[in-house]
Amino acid sequence: MAQIKRETATICKVNDLLQGSFVKTEGWEPSYFETDLGEISRVNVVGVVINKDSTGSILLDDGSGRILLRSFEGDKFTTVDTGDLVMIIGRPRVYNEQKYVLPEIIKKIDPKWGEYRQIQLQILRKKIIPVKREARITIEEDTPINYFQKIMNYIKDLDTGSGADVEEVIKRSESPKAEELIRKLIEEGELFELKPGKLKVLE
Repeated sequence: MAQIKRETATICKVNDLLQGSFVKTEGWEPSYFETDLGEISRVNVVGVVINKDSTGSILLDDGSGRILLRSFEGDKFTTVDTGDLVMIIGRPRVYNEQKYVLPEIIKKIDPKWGEYRQIQLQILRKKIIPVKREARITIEEDTPINYFQKIMNYIKDLDTGSGADVEEVIKRSESPKAEELIRKLIEEGELFELKPGKLKVLE
């Protein structure tokens, strides 16, 4: 049976999508936005819900711009309300020339993580190198779940307030894919890179 792989969720600003160009692909290749950060087919954005309507969509504002979140699942947005700060993992799309995000994960977060996200975006923009689609990193979905939990537990144990050292977490995990697992946890909103080399669990 073929292994299912998931595209990297790119941490970005709403404006990166608004300024990008949508490219629709054929076959199994996912459609994507061509942006200054490279090609983005999945996003990780943080913003404030400023409006919910009866059509099954909400409007998200992250300070750089506003974008709609659309869902075809009736209960997708029941856990969030206007004014909430949320983290969204999803796929950017275009309908009738309007750009929006189809969310996979919606997580309400503490306002302090909004401040950390701004720091994270600054760090990422200093070191980011746009990559071609064929060079993207994908994570196999059949990775044993116990490694994910072990990494989360080690980070909590090592974090005394200023974050856990990533090298020590990798060493303790004893996982040959530790760096990839950590990156996946960051993409899924479970971890946050407080500063280069320091990790915190998002609670």
